[in-house]
Amino acid sequence: MTETPNPRFYDYVTPITVSKNDSYDYKATGPVREAPVYDRHGRLIGEIWTDGRQAAGFTLIDDPEPDMGYVGGSMDRILARAYKAGIPASELLNPALYAPDFELRVAP
Repeated sequence: MTETPNPRFYDYVTPITVSKNDSYDYKATGPVREAPVYDRHGRLIGEIWTDGRQAAGFTLIDDPEPDMGYVGGSMDRILARAYKAGIPASELLNPALYAPDFELRVAP
């Protein structure tokens, strides 16, 4: 019987290809606008930001509560879906994109 060696002991590493996640750029090319995001309980969870050109992202609050762990992934999915739908970064401060799970409060 031939044993298959444990992969931990191989002398080489098999390269893998990781596909790039299509989304907005994370490097702003100008001034950014920000809007706070609240969860269904009215707690501040972070801010959506955009340079109005091609960059956007989400910044989680500094001291999140333990049950806020899902928020970063949720915001990444929302932004990725908006990007794939062709929504320009200039329109990401639209509260409708985040409803009903989150409330984006844009200052006038």
